[in-house]
Amino acid sequence: MSIVNQLTLRYMKKNKSRTLVTIIGVVISVAMLTAVFSISSSFMDMMQRNAITYSGKWQAAFLNVTGEDVAVITNTDAIERYDIDQELGFARLSNSPNSVKPYLYITGHSNHDVVGVSLLDGRLPQNENELALSSEYLRIAGVSLKVGDVVTLNFGDRSLNVDGQSETLGDNDVYQSKEVFTPTKTKTYTITGIVQAPAKEQEVMAAYRAFSGLSEGNLEEGSPYTVSVEYKDFKGLGNDIYETSDAIASKVSGVKDQVKSNGVKIKYNRDLLLYSGISNDSHFLNTMYLAVLSVGIIILIGSVSLIYNAFAISLSERSRTLGMLSSVGATKQQKRASVFFEAAVIGGIAIPAGLFFGSIGIGVTLHLLNPFIQKMIFVSEPIRLVIEPYSMIAVVLFSILTLLISAWLPAVRASKITPITAIRQTKDIEIKGKDVRTSNMTRKLFGFEAELGLKNLKRNKHHYRSTVFSLAISVILYLAASSFSLYMDKSYNMAQAPLPYDLSVNASGADLERVRSLTNELMSVKNATTKVKTQLIGADLSLNENEVTTDISSRHTLNPDGKYFMSANIVSLDEGSFAAYLQSAGIDAKKLEGDEISAILVNRFTLKEEHHFTDISQLTVQEGSELPLTLNEGANVRIASITDKRPPFMLRYQEYAFTVTFVVSERGFDKFRERGNAMLSEQVTSEVQFTTEQSAALENEINPIINKYPDVHVYTNNLIEWRQDAMNRATVTSVFLYGFVVLIGLICMANIINTISTGMALRKREFAMLASIGMTPKGMKKMLRFEGFFYGMKSLIYGLPISLCVMFFIYKSLSRNFAFAFTVPWADLIIAGVGVFFIVGTTIFYANRKYKEYSIVNSLKNENI
Repeated sequence: MSIVNQLTLRYMKKNKSRTLVTIIGVVISVAMLTAVFSISSSFMDMMQRNAITYSGKWQAAFLNVTGEDVAVITNTDAIERYDIDQELGFARLSNSPNSVKPYLYITGHSNHDVVGVSLLDGRLPQNENELALSSEYLRIAGVSLKVGDVVTLNFGDRSLNVDGQSETLGDNDVYQSKEVFTPTKTKTYTITGIVQAPAKEQEVMAAYRAFSGLSEGNLEEGSPYTVSVEYKDFKGLGNDIYETSDAIASKVSGVKDQVKSNGVKIKYNRDLLLYSGISNDSHFLNTMYLAVLSVGIIILIGSVSLIYNAFAISLSERSRTLGMLSSVGATKQQKRASVFFEAAVIGGIAIPAGLFFGSIGIGVTLHLLNPFIQKMIFVSEPIRLVIEPYSMIAVVLFSILTLLISAWLPAVRASKITPITAIRQTKDIEIKGKDVRTSNMTRKLFGFEAELGLKNLKRNKHHYRSTVFSLAISVILYLAASSFSLYMDKSYNMAQAPLPYDLSVNASGADLERVRSLTNELMSVKNATTKVKTQLIGADLSLNENEVTTDISSRHTLNPDGKYFMSANIVSLDEGSFAAYLQSAGIDAKKLEGDEISAILVNRFTLKEEHHFTDISQLTVQEGSELPLTLNEGANVRIASITDKRPPFMLRYQEYAFTVTFVVSERGFDKFRERGNAMLSEQVTSEVQFTTEQSAALENEINPIINKYPDVHVYTNNLIEWRQDAMNRATVTSVFLYGFVVLIGLICMANIINTISTGMALRKREFAMLASIGMTPKGMKKMLRFEGFFYGMKSLIYGLPISLCVMFFIYKSLSRNFAFAFTVPWADLIIAGVGVFFIVGTTIFYANRKYKEYSIVNSLKNENI
């Protein structure tokens, strides 16, 4: 080791506190970079595993391949595993009780594992006479089958008569009550297993899934097959996977008929490829890389500021030493290498430590947040810490780059120090009078000590600006995180505002009596605080100009016939809710008696237009008047009462101004339905809304009731889960956001402490000189306190306006979707201000304590500035 490097090590050991602070700052920056890359790779790994669980590990599927060409694909060297899939079509159990999804859609497979068919019980089918049923079918469809049972299925075609012509229904067509199933053949299967296949269940609208085996040696020539393949090294192929697949497809020809499209088509497992970093649409990947790059740039700025400042201070302390070395023959290269050697020593200690602590820290964080993350993005696979070698190499290279950038300018300055310059110290004290000029008001307001402190700051511009920059960055980051959390919370509350219930069950079907039986049973549950049952039919209104308010006419277009066309919702309430509504609205129940269809017009509500909320009214009609509903010819509705009272089912604000709400009793609703056409009953939508404090118990009570009615279309909307998911998202976001801010804040704090404390140490002779000419310890304290005050004020003067701009930018970004007023988080502003003065005050207090330990005579004799 050269003598220059030995002297550098001795210097670093002598200045342990500054060296330690610098190392800690680098450790934090490396740990943050490690965390950022680890989060990215861990997230991608979780999503890859979730994609495999959902849809299988296949990367490409060749559709419409003839039986004789399948071997051309399967014998390709690049392919590791494959599945051959044959569509067998729709089948129906002879005694199936399900009228919503009355079919099974069966496909034969040679290798079920490839396409995401996971075994739950029994074994997978091995030939064409064996069958595996989906667990969803057994759970929902109302059939009791088990492994070992033998079932006979009727295969056939679905069709619908449209204007006297029969139209074939396919995979994407929902079940319709008027459709016809025409059996074509019968086949008997032995049930060998119960499986789950999430992706496959979504492929066919009117059927549950079942899977048969397929013998590769019995493929039929000219019949269409789908070959799903796993490549040996698809990640190694990268985006070349598309060219490889195209090359394979070009070797085979597809089935040509009127049903299948001509030629072989290729379908990709896009989710798996995307989360493996492969995509011919790079928008998502570019967004993710941009996010990582943005975070990296922020870390780079904070780290460079800290490390550069540390090396600059080191250079100031060692300038005379470097000058003496120059005088005895040290070259520019040796002096420059001295600074780079110091950076290398710091990096050699800090980079491994940062990698270790960053990996441990993010591993623990991901483990603790795993339940929230799974619920937040609806994945079945847990997140785990994944450390990719390439990512760690990138972190090391990025950290080395940070150290080189930080040390470069001080190293160049060190190489230019001449013996005369170092001895005379002209470089450090070369200032002009105007550089330290202060306002007369400063002395008048705060005294001589404050003016002297301000001149000291102006004299040491580099330290001053570095400290103010670090403090301002800390303020901006903290307030940006605080405002983001505040506005996210407001957005969440806005999203929840219009929903008056915790859980709802929506039901519809061709058999209205079955729907009513279901909703009546739901009204008997015990774990609900409130229950409201509604029935809804949509109708049309054609209104004269004098029948609508200016709120409507100013927003609506008049038809050529001089009418305003509007829609109407006829909604019934269960008897208990209806009586309670009448009482709360102050309406006499006798007004609704009689043979007419009598309704309550809800004529005033809050309208949300983009981001504006306005109370509007719709109609100018009077009580007792009748309005024709064009959906039912001859069916008029009599306005029994007009109210502004919102019924219990109605949202707290509406986003469409031209739907009129009429509330009727169940008896009045039946009158309206009976006067309509035969199809009207199928258009009725029934709903039961619950509020509850025991959501889990309520769901456990509701689900068995729903399962008793497989012939009814049921949709459950659990807002409690939705709200919990939103809270989970907010929790995860806040943890990472505030964790990032805290770590950046620690880097900035290390920079501040390093700058102020070392600056104080460099001013020992100055303090000794001031004491020698009569400045009292009290005056010295006052001067230092005002220096800290000016540091804090200047950082807040810069930091707060920029923070407000950042807050407003965040507000504008979120307010595009949620309407709320711009709010300044005053409490966080106060915390930021107090935090700034606390950091500065603590650092100056420590420096002042160190100053008291020095002797005036020894400090004046000390030649090292």
